[in-house]
Amino acid sequence: MDNKNIVSLEIHKTKMISIVASSIFFFVFALFLWKQQKIDFAIVLMHNNVFENDILFNFFKLVSRFGMGFISLIYSLLILLSFRNEELAVNRPLFLYIVFVFAFGSISGDLLNILFERARPVVQLAGQISNNTLSDTFSFPSGHTTKSMSLALPFILVASNRNFMNRIVKTILLLSSTLVCYSRIALQRHFPSDVFAGIAIALLAVVIGHWIVNFFYRRQSIDDDKLKSLSFRLCFVFIGLAILLTII
Repeated sequence: MDNKNIVSLEIHKTKMISIVASSIFFFVFALFLWKQQKIDFAIVLMHNNVFENDILFNFFKLVSRFGMGFISLIYSLLILLSFRNEELAVNRPLFLYIVFVFAFGSISGDLLNILFERARPVVQLAGQISNNTLSDTFSFPSGHTTKSMSLALPFILVASNRNFMNRIVKTILLLSSTLVCYSRIALQRHFPSDVFAGIAIALLAVVIGHWIVNFFYRRQSIDDDKLKSLSFRLCFVFIGLAILLTII
């Protein structure tokens, strides 16, 4: 098969360097906040008022529970639309890439969570915060942040801005993932440093996922026809992921 027909995902080297540098910055900043503590603790304590406002509290609970699933459903819709709108077909190489980034980011985040063993705010700030919900997982990094950003950032950072629909989707993804991150602080489930660490891991996953997906495309000789069939199957993957991320 002519190698020119093999699908690949191109990211400019300068952008890749910027993403890696941003990942390092966010992780170092997260560690600084953790060790400094005062800012971390103060921001969590500031959100005691969220629990006194039913509208705010229920809003952040909904965002925290359904935000990641919402992002997954957007991708399912985009895949379906790509079969009716040729301008959106250019996004097809991104969808498997997003799956790889999400998988790497989620696994890495969960492993680091076990490695660092940081107690959650409900333990470290016992008696000072409104949240009193215990968890059987640790705090650093935030799992919701890592997963939501691992889903959203690949499209936000790599998809073309030339398409008007892509720009709308990027805005929705950025707003949704940011709200998920903030909801974890607002609900006093995580410290800000946990959230910044999750963003750092997701950014690194964007880079690692790029290598993995291009290796897969070359190894499996994925051309445009195979990619079309693969994208259709990925539509159901994202639907299943949306359900799974809602119930965990």
